[in-house]
Amino acid sequence: MDNKYRTQFIQMKKERREKKRCVKRSITGEEVIFIFEKFIEGWSTIRIYNTIIQNDKSSSVDKKKVETIVSGNCKVYENELSTEKYKYYLELREKIYELHGNTNNK
Repeated sequence: MDNKYRTQFIQMKKERREKKRCVKRSITGEEVIFIFEKFIEGWSTIRIYNTIIQNDKSSSVDKKKVETIVSGNCKVYENELSTEKYKYYLELREKIYELHGNTNNK
């Protein structure tokens, strides 16, 4: 019985953390994917930021968040995106890490 409650507690804790981190990030998983794609294409962070603001005036993204996300330091959870988009996000995130790994080695 104790193990059942423990697993429920852990699951609830995980869900609370995901929700809290999504709210704190304050931008959607789609926007994170857009930022990753454009950075891989070679866009600067200010250009990515300006494009997002021009396309969606209600977006709560700021330049500092774009810079943080470009570093790869942004987690999108499976429940935010469809399965295909989530797999695509993981691929992009790996590419971002590779880009940063190559630039740090130079």
